[in-house]
Amino acid sequence: MTGSAPSGDFGQGLTVRELLSHEVMKGAELVAGHEGLDRGICALNVMTVPDIGPWVKPDEFLLATGYPLPRDDVGQAELLRGLRRLGLAGIGVKIDRYLPDLSTTAVATAEELGLPLVVIPERIRFDDVLSHAFSTIVNRQAAALERAHELHQSFLSVTLSGGGLEQLARKLSHLLGDAGVFISDQNGVVRAQVGDVSRADELDLVRDGRLNIERLRVVPAGRNECDEQGRLIRPIRAGSLQHGFVVAIETSRSFGEFDRVAVDQAAVIAALEFTRDLAVSAIERQFSSNALYELMTGAESEIADSAARGFGFGWDLDREVVVLVSRREGDDDHGNAAQERLANERALEFWISAVHGKDRKAAAAGLGAELVAVVGAEHGTPKAVRSVQADVAQFVQGEYAIGVSRVHRGPLGIPVAYQEARSALRVGRKIGGPGAVAAYDDLGLFKLLAQVEETELQTFVDEVLGPLTKLPEQERNELLKTLETLVEFNMNMAETARHLHFHYNTLRYRLVKLERLLGPFSSSTATAVKVFIALQIRQMPTITSTNQS
Repeated sequence: MTGSAPSGDFGQGLTVRELLSHEVMKGAELVAGHEGLDRGICALNVMTVPDIGPWVKPDEFLLATGYPLPRDDVGQAELLRGLRRLGLAGIGVKIDRYLPDLSTTAVATAEELGLPLVVIPERIRFDDVLSHAFSTIVNRQAAALERAHELHQSFLSVTLSGGGLEQLARKLSHLLGDAGVFISDQNGVVRAQVGDVSRADELDLVRDGRLNIERLRVVPAGRNECDEQGRLIRPIRAGSLQHGFVVAIETSRSFGEFDRVAVDQAAVIAALEFTRDLAVSAIERQFSSNALYELMTGAESEIADSAARGFGFGWDLDREVVVLVSRREGDDDHGNAAQERLANERALEFWISAVHGKDRKAAAAGLGAELVAVVGAEHGTPKAVRSVQADVAQFVQGEYAIGVSRVHRGPLGIPVAYQEARSALRVGRKIGGPGAVAAYDDLGLFKLLAQVEETELQTFVDEVLGPLTKLPEQERNELLKTLETLVEFNMNMAETARHLHFHYNTLRYRLVKLERLLGPFSSSTATAVKVFIALQIRQMPTITSTNQS
């Protein structure tokens, strides 16, 4: 039979040492396994059959008579090894007529394994031992649960009073003896840091204000051990969603079971904080999105009102600004509506964070599937925009292309800038491929080409460059390279020859061959324009892939 109770006390659980020291075990003798005396006991079990393995659980103390035990030395040693592998805390054997004594091999094996082996006098009743152990475990577990409830209420009062993550971390650090405590989001961005964090550098735990996620080894559910570096790490979860981590670092003292439970409870309350913050942020984002939408699409009077509301969000629109419009490439399916919504919310969160990381006074929001921002002109340069794109890409799956408007002055220029950025995004994705960053001012002829159906563009390319594209691959590539370089240098033969490292006569020969295929583009403006446009179209990825297939 088995008497058990849930494990998880605060370091006050019954140990093998305590069990043996109680009056109920008076006269019992520890004959081996002294190293395991402080091992915790979560339950007691009684061995009634020789093959007890399937009924043994980790951290149990096993009581046995001589009847089911093996009679030979080897059999007893193998039994003990098997029980230790199963995580047995210790074993007590009642010597009787079936087994007058334990073999020296069994005693030596138990000592080698650090498995407490106890000889129990025949007068000791197993039910007395079970009753004592069970009541001790249950009583201490009840006290542990009460203390856990007190901890939970204590942490909960922090969040209910508006203390936030900083106050939660401070309270946890105090309970852990001023240990270093970090609370971060799921990407390692530190949201709270208190206590003695001097060992963080030694452990390579923090880099540039972020926890080094690769250095975190989250303890699996059901285990309470502190890791080998003296850290307690718990994920912050709400249902199936993970919001971040709580990390505590040992300083003046080693962590015990109470500390582990405290960190667990802090992670639960931190999940409430993150969930609340997400809800508040979602409402704020909705209001800011509405205001930004009216700025982008409204009449002049609405733009003035929206700009005034934007001032309350910290936006500075009364300056030279640039509009950015971003959109995820493709139509990725995250599996279900809830996951899709969460993915979009995460993307918007990191978009806003990345934009504000460059320009604190920028307006950033989501408009449907678009991520939109109004930034100062100095933050609309290609380098700055690509930096925003890279910041988002660190945490969001999928590629995001970005369109950039021209510079406009004040709120009244934003509607035009928004349309320019959308055009740049649409055209940029065609000519630059996935993840392109395209500025409206740099589109040139492509602004017109993007209005034409791709099949018509392909037909035009085939009509103009068809004779050239039908040549064998090596010859075709050589002549295309020559043609592109001639156009690049405005038909300057000398500059083209130098750039290609050709003899002048070699270039003349290739020009003659090209004009025989394509027409007199060196002397006919109309032909030259058609060739130039066809070469521009070939730069568009969809057309290029068709030509190469």
